Amino acid sequence: MHKGQERIGYLDGLRGVAILLTAAWHFLGPIYQMHLPYGRAFEWWPGVRYGWAGVNLFFLISGYVIFITLERCTGFVDFILRRWLRLFPAMLVASLILYAARIPMGDAMPGGYAQPGDLLPGLMLINPVYIRTMGVMAHSLDGAFWSLYVEAAFYIVIGLAFFRIGWARSVALLLVLYALSLIVPVLVHRYHLHWALRPTFFLYHAGFQNFGWFASGALFLKARQNSDRGLFWMALAIGLCSATTTVLPGGMERSSRAALFAGILFFAAVQQWRWLQDLLAAKGLLWLGFVSYPFYLLHSAIGVGLIAEIAPLMSGVPVILVPLLVLGLMIGLAWIIAARIEPPLVRLLRPVTDAIRRLLGVGASSQTARVSGEPA
Repeated sequence: MHKGQERIGYLDGLRGVAILLTAAWHFLGPIYQMHLPYGRAFEWWPGVRYGWAGVNLFFLISGYVIFITLERCTGFVDFILRRWLRLFPAMLVASLILYAARIPMGDAMPGGYAQPGDLLPGLMLINPVYIRTMGVMAHSLDGAFWSLYVEAAFYIVIGLAFFRIGWARSVALLLVLYALSLIVPVLVHRYHLHWALRPTFFLYHAGFQNFGWFASGALFLKARQNSDRGLFWMALAIGLCSATTTVLPGGMERSSRAALFAGILFFAAVQQWRWLQDLLAAKGLLWLGFVSYPFYLLHSAIGVGLIAEIAPLMSGVPVILVPLLVLGLMIGLAWIIAARIEPPLVRLLRPVTDAIRRLLGVGASSQTARVSGEPA
């Protein structure tokens, strides 16, 4: 067992916290107010107004645990095949459910009705903007998929770099791409560099502006593994820098950036204080962490659509009970996928990845189970 990896199960609990924040933002926040029967009535509740910051918490966790996965893989192909086998089964199921749900509920769901091409971005884990440049009309089946496209870009970059230049230079590369995503648009605008519009377009839609979060998470891991205080403070500084530069959701006041600062400070505190780790290791939070990936894929569009459809049928009860009911339904559906559908689907698809390994002459690592806290 690698040094510093003995006790990371609490990261699943942290994922549970992040998914609750994200759900609160989508079900009660202002982002989908035009679909919700109660509009913005609950947006000032604690945890709702700033629930969007849960995604940045996911990025921190991903940066932290993906390096554990990398250290257990034999090379880039092994790493990518394992990520595909982790991501694709739930994404396939979720995409089919989302597509089917938009047939009867298209008017009530954000994004409206779906077209066949809308299945491609999720199944390919490619931002639909790039797919449309190839002449294929495609949109995300769920707006929340945007973070999965960023994760996929991160996996490709870090996978290619890690096995060639090592962890330290890989983190440095993440920071270079992060810096370029901030600097290049400013230079293009200031000096009217029209020839650089396409690279700027690529940088933005690849999500490189979020790579600082991944780098911060990775450095927190290395600080833990090596008991290195210098790396810890570097990780915190990079996280705070990312919090400073992250683009806020539309309509958010500048003071809401405090949610990002609070997120990185909380993540840093969790690395240091055992009592916080024990708190996050509560069974309920660990269970939410277990179902968080399929829940994240499904909850936004379908959940909001269900709230819009169910609310008129529950006019005699407090309106807050409607999103709570839908939350329970979506968590239940996520559990069915995670516990009952994903495992056999993984077993069904594993021969595909094994065949690719044999074809390419690539060895497989000994890792067979998901790392605790591992990103979706």
